Amino acid sequence: MKHDLNQAARLSAMGAVCALALAVPAALHGQDAPAMAKPTGKWTATIAQLNTLRGAADLSVSAKGEKESRAKLSLRLVPINRQVAWDIVAGRCGDEGRPVAAAAAFRQILSRNDGSGEAMATIPALEAGNPYYVRVFSPGEVPSDRTGFGCANMSEVP
Repeated sequence: MKHDLNQAARLSAMGAVCALALAVPAALHGQDAPAMAKPTGKWTATIAQLNTLRGAADLSVSAKGEKESRAKLSLRLVPINRQVAWDIVAGRCGDEGRPVAAAAAFRQILSRNDGSGEAMATIPALEAGNPYYVRVFSPGEVPSDRTGFGCANMSEVP
């Protein structure tokens, strides 16, 4: 009889542990659970020093609906009347990856008298959790991570 009571107590404790294990994931989906961070569709990157060109570049990307993003590249302190090309690429700097859109999507930038300039591009929506980078290069050259003015890995904005 004592053996049966001990076994019943063990089975009851195991049942409680199993019920708790099942209840915890279910509770995470309920109203009381902290909200899981949803992707914002926003990204940023900065090239602090453009090689041989001087100046710097800042990129910001934001969602434009579910299927598109809007990217804006801003130049600072580059030589006056300088034409600059750019694109956004899947992967990390140095991967020599593929652009996320055709070259025509990325309008070239002509710097103003104060050394600034900007251009916007509409591109396919960037996928959360995937790596991307921006690269800046001379319009007359084949885009390259190693020979361009610079590249920077993009960071998702929470």
